[in-house]
Amino acid sequence: MPLLLVVVLLFFSSSCSVSSAQYYVSDDCSSVTQSPCNPLSVYAGNMSQYNNTIFYFIGTSVINFIVTMDSVQNITLHGLDQSPTIRCINDHQLKSYIRITTSSHVCFSNLSFQQCGIFFRHSSNITITGSIFKSQRWRSGLTNVFDSKITSSVFDNVVYIQYISPRVCYNELHHYSLTLTNVTVTNNKLSFDMHHGTSYNISVILDNVNIISSSMSGISYWFTISLFSLYITNSSVSNSEHGFYSRFYINLYFHGYKFCNIKGVESRSTVAIEDSQFYNNRIVALSFRILRNFFQTSNHHIDFTVKSCSIRDSDYGLLIAGGFSTLAHISVIDTELAGNKRNDIGGCLSILLNNVTVANSLSTGLVIIASVVTVENRLVFKNNTGVVGGGMAINSSSVVALSPSANLEFIDNHATYKGGGIYIDDKIKSDYNLYSVFYILPLPTLKTITFKGNTAGVAGNDMYGVDSKLQNAFSGVKELSTSSDASAFAFCDPDSNETTTIWYDDEQQSVFPGQPLKYNVALFGRSSDAYSYSVTDGRITIEINGTSVIDKYINNCSLIEYTPKFINYGEHNVSLTDTSYRIQLNISFILNECPFGFSVNSSGFCDCSVSRENVTCDINTLDITHNGLLWIGTYHTSTPFNANSTNPNACIINEDCLLYCSPNPVIFQFNHTDTQCVDDRGHRMCGSCTEGYSLLMGSNKCGHCHNNYMMIAWIGLFAVMGVLLVALLIALNLTVSVGTLNGLLFYANIVKLYEPVFSRKGALPVLSQVISWINLDFGFEICFYNGMDSYAKQWLQFAFPLYLWIIIIIIIQLCRRYGKISRLMGSHAVPVLSTLTFLSYTKLVRTIVIVLHKCEVTLHCTDESVRSVSLWYEDPNVEYAKGKHAGLFGFALLVSVFFIIPYTLFLLCHPVFEKYLSHFKLFKSWSRFKPIIDAYSGPMKDEYRFWPGLLLVTRIPVLLIVTFLKNESRVMLLTVAASILSFSFIFGGVYRRKLNNIIEFWFLFNLCIMASLSIAFTDENEVLIWYNTCLSVFAFSFILIVVYHLYLQLSYIKCYDALIKKLFKKQDEDHNPLDVTESHLTVDQQMREIVPSSTDVRLSDSRESVVDLFLT
Repeated sequence: MPLLLVVVLLFFSSSCSVSSAQYYVSDDCSSVTQSPCNPLSVYAGNMSQYNNTIFYFIGTSVINFIVTMDSVQNITLHGLDQSPTIRCINDHQLKSYIRITTSSHVCFSNLSFQQCGIFFRHSSNITITGSIFKSQRWRSGLTNVFDSKITSSVFDNVVYIQYISPRVCYNELHHYSLTLTNVTVTNNKLSFDMHHGTSYNISVILDNVNIISSSMSGISYWFTISLFSLYITNSSVSNSEHGFYSRFYINLYFHGYKFCNIKGVESRSTVAIEDSQFYNNRIVALSFRILRNFFQTSNHHIDFTVKSCSIRDSDYGLLIAGGFSTLAHISVIDTELAGNKRNDIGGCLSILLNNVTVANSLSTGLVIIASVVTVENRLVFKNNTGVVGGGMAINSSSVVALSPSANLEFIDNHATYKGGGIYIDDKIKSDYNLYSVFYILPLPTLKTITFKGNTAGVAGNDMYGVDSKLQNAFSGVKELSTSSDASAFAFCDPDSNETTTIWYDDEQQSVFPGQPLKYNVALFGRSSDAYSYSVTDGRITIEINGTSVIDKYINNCSLIEYTPKFINYGEHNVSLTDTSYRIQLNISFILNECPFGFSVNSSGFCDCSVSRENVTCDINTLDITHNGLLWIGTYHTSTPFNANSTNPNACIINEDCLLYCSPNPVIFQFNHTDTQCVDDRGHRMCGSCTEGYSLLMGSNKCGHCHNNYMMIAWIGLFAVMGVLLVALLIALNLTVSVGTLNGLLFYANIVKLYEPVFSRKGALPVLSQVISWINLDFGFEICFYNGMDSYAKQWLQFAFPLYLWIIIIIIIQLCRRYGKISRLMGSHAVPVLSTLTFLSYTKLVRTIVIVLHKCEVTLHCTDESVRSVSLWYEDPNVEYAKGKHAGLFGFALLVSVFFIIPYTLFLLCHPVFEKYLSHFKLFKSWSRFKPIIDAYSGPMKDEYRFWPGLLLVTRIPVLLIVTFLKNESRVMLLTVAASILSFSFIFGGVYRRKLNNIIEFWFLFNLCIMASLSIAFTDENEVLIWYNTCLSVFAFSFILIVVYHLYLQLSYIKCYDALIKKLFKKQDEDHNPLDVTESHLTVDQQMREIVPSSTDVRLSDSRESVVDLFLT
């Protein structure tokens, strides 16, 4: 313990005054061996009686009252043990703190204050050392504390230091000091207020003061016109809102206060910051601000110096607002500004930059606004970025003067807009027409400024805003990239890699209303070379006939577009004007009438002359767009057409096109209307093949014909195929007389009619060929001859059925005359003829409908007339019932009158004739048709002999529906198929044999499924799947029927029957096969035996059919 007292005494001899009396303070004096010992409350009642006293604090002293030291001298409060603490109790009713007023030589050492405020007022020689102040609520305040020092202490609250006028004015100038050494402030700030005028001079020294993580300013310095000096050295402020924030201002509270100013004393404030760091501050690292309205009327001198400091990684690094004070001088020396977002100097009329480095700034390295800056020695800008001015921006009539020793370096700076190295604001919009100036004094040399690796997004990689002095300085540097505000403009070539100037554009533009006028224009500013220009940006206005129509920003070689509305057709004047220097260029353009297919709409632009939903017209490209299944073009497609011309005599067709037009959206022009077509088709409404293509047999597509002599081979092939078809029908007895083909033929005919409705892509080739062959179509896509069109194809459609009829008629005639031939053919001649006629019926009806199908087309002509023309639907290039179509039209009518109508009535009404009219003499020859009637109706029950005629007649409305009502055809087909299926089911089967009823039911049911699927699925991929699936089922069913007929034919052969008996080792005594070797009657003999000699015999009494004859 004596050793401890010796150490304390030695410490006091250097930091605190030595006192005569000693007291011990503790809330638990029972554990203290020294005396006297009492709680602090015992001594705090009247501290003035304890002058020249040392209070030793042991342990924790808790106070719930105010400790006041008023007019005390030479008092020391010292903590003895490891953690001597004074803790204050504060709540909403109770307040406790420590207050020292009008005292001197008061010392606090080695103490920890918790939640205690400590206030010094009008005192001197105050010492705080080795102490800790922890309080989130109370601040530490010093008001007019002179010749005092705070050392080796930590503050966790606000340290507020204030100097105001003294209570008693002095006759002479007094000098005081305040020193803070090795002081740390956490979670708060160090704040100074200087409002004492010239009543005394105060010198504040901050040495090794560190402020960390302040939620406010780190060091806040507020002052009015006062005599003081602030010296900060070896200090730092980090992670605060403001690092160092100083402000010269008018305090209204102190403005009315009477200062004890001493006459003859110059008013001066000095702030010097050396060897300090300000970093990671959220708003400003170092800020200095002078209010303009106050210092303009005062003669107060201010010196602000920043030397050898590091200001980095903050939002604003250096922010100086000089308030345009003529008595403020600011110096920044040997300082680094790095990693800050921005550094600003504004309103400073005297600022010196000496050996300053600005690097890695994010929003311009240094912005100088309305200031006068002098540069001495090095000023380096490196790797800064900004919008205008990457390294430095000189704005608002600022002046930057380079002393003879100055050396500026701009390295790797970038501006996204202008001035990668330097941006100089050429001209300020004001009444005085002021300029920003960059002076180099004395006569400049190229070594004064260094530019390297600077870039700018628009203009002036190294410098933007060149004045005449700089122009002379850099006139010999070719590598220097400089520019300025636009002083000239010209037309340019946009396709050039560089901005190639076209000073005169003699080409007169000609446009339609709605087409843009296009001018490629570049603006040029002054470069470092007095005799050259560099590309820059700016604004250009356009006037048409004296009326301003556009004001546009121009950058590099930019396109100016203006879309004129309808004014008057003819020549009009255009004026282009640069907004900076009012340079004007006059040119002209011609406004033409809208081209063919376009007309002026209500907006004054050219648009589609014939309006239609989902059709758009683009006057700029002359393109027309629609969603498909539509044809738009001229009536005379064979006449050469120019889409850019008006074509006063042309007419437009705007019609639906469901056959050969693309179902997908198309874009085309009037001189390329074939774009709307598919399958190599073209011309009017895609009705014929394009040049070099011919219509193919087996489909409606167009293709190339490679050999003109192939037609002979195809004719021979068709002839052979006809003979083979007849032979096949005879050999397998594939005729309607058996009853297995009615449902199959009905299904195949309907599917062929609905083929373009069910699937535009069509079925698989094998399946499609099966359907085609049953409908007497070729099935293969071949070129019959070069140049074949729809007209010739329809003649061929008539030719093949007639050819088959001729074959079978020849066979019948040969059978009538020659028994051997009749014996060879068997009893199949008449049924085969009936079957071929039945097969040909649908094909001929379909061909007739195609030939007679007419489309009425409305023509919209450019002379505003509207008329209608009749065209052949299959090929709209052919006029209906005129020219070559007239012969085809007449033949189709003949076939209708002499075959289709009589055959339909014959097959539908023959039961009525047989039952009620056959005994009349007028119908005596009716019995000659009985073999044909029996071929159709023989398999039917007597009461349903009308059924083949009903199925035949049903094909006609189905064909008309699919031809004229494509959108509703699927539902109508389902209705028809379901109705026939229902009738067949209600009748309990119309065929005598149950197998025939099952077969027909199966095909009708399959047709209903196909119609239902076509309604349910519309996606093309899904349609293709179910369509081919249904046809596969049909093809398999067809094969089974052929196999069944083959079995029937083989079963009549003796050797076949013997082979069957041998294989299965059984005898069928009831089996009585037909002896094909017995003598066979001719066709005439068959008819005479079948038909009674008297027509009075009623059909119900005795009825034998050809089928009965053949099968019994």
